[in-house]
Amino acid sequence: MIKVRVRDRAGDPLVLLGLTRENTTRLLADEPILVDLAELGLPPLRIALVGGHDEQHVAQQLERYCGPLPFICPRCTRTSHHPDDKRYGYCGACHAYTGAPTL
Repeated sequence: MIKVRVRDRAGDPLVLLGLTRENTTRLLADEPILVDLAELGLPPLRIALVGGHDEQHVAQQLERYCGPLPFICPRCTRTSHHPDDKRYGYCGACHAYTGAPTL
């Protein structure tokens, strides 16, 4: 993997991550790739890159690595960390079932 800290055309900081074929193979084999921005002289922030065949597979990989993900309502974009809201796709702010159930 190539990790570089540069500036974009507007002069703002930009981090470039270049993945090799080996990295891509690791991601598709459900092996996360960890990056620590402190290695580039930036404030410490760890990033986990995961891969998958579709969004559901990526979400499963993220949950396996970092724990349950919150439910984000597709209508109002509010976030709920209650597992039943995610399970049933329910938004307490909208008082409606706005997301796809994940049963």
